[in-house]
Amino acid sequence: MPNTSSAYDFEHFAPKTAESAGAPSRESRKKAQEQNVTQLTEAELRRSQRRGAHTVRTVLSLAAVLSVVLTIGAVVFGQVQLTELTEQIHEAEQALSEEKSLSVQLDMQANSNLNTDQIAAYARDQLGMEKITESQTTYISLSQGDSGTVLQENGGTGFFAAIWNAILSVFS
Repeated sequence: MPNTSSAYDFEHFAPKTAESAGAPSRESRKKAQEQNVTQLTEAELRRSQRRGAHTVRTVLSLAAVLSVVLTIGAVVFGQVQLTELTEQIHEAEQALSEEKSLSVQLDMQANSNLNTDQIAAYARDQLGMEKITESQTTYISLSQGDSGTVLQENGGTGFFAAIWNAILSVFS
């Protein structure tokens, strides 16, 4: 097997001159460029010169990108507000539960302090009150009864009574 390792051949790494590299001369490059020219028709020429199509496409692309960015921004903003409102609701629920607990404690404390025997003792000792007795009751009798008197006589009869009386007078 022959040793064909070209990795150790330092001639490959040496700078190449135009003649040694086989580079085409200036004349041959010009010929190649002239042969490389493509002939365009009038329609193709106008289409290639038209810049407005690229501008419209660019504006539409920018509008699409802007709408996507705005939509993402709106979603993120909505999520931030949703998170803040959720935290506020949680804090309000926690405060409500603390207030309910305090209310239950105060109700229990008030119920333990308001015993009917304790209230009666407070009224008797501190306020000087007594329970009602028979001597404190006074009865009033109305033996004459109630009577009503008419203060003003009704001088005339009503409209329908007058019509009725007129009908009765015709038949009598």
